[in-house]
Amino acid sequence: MAKTTGYGRLAQFLKLTDKMISEASKDAIAEAARILALQVGHYQRKYGAASFEESIALLETETLNDDEAGWVADGLEHLVTASRQSKTTNAHQPCNEVVP
Repeated sequence: MAKTTGYGRLAQFLKLTDKMISEASKDAIAEAARILALQVGHYQRKYGAASFEESIALLETETLNDDEAGWVADGLEHLVTASRQSKTTNAHQPCNEVVP
């Protein structure tokens, strides 16, 4: 089985997260944000402060190398996971997309 590149994973997760966000309620998005904030807080307590400057720079750049694309894809994967864990996710409309 071929390994997906950072670019390939990023493209897949962008498509999936765009779909999930467009179908999610405001409450579900807020709960996913809280879950992600909890993860960041845990990370900071365990490993030290995360650099927001690097993250913002990645969001503002015109181009990404494959490693950077993989980093963004990893973050989007966490967004998908947090969204699926949300108690306010509309249970009768599950996202049938497969996580890459």
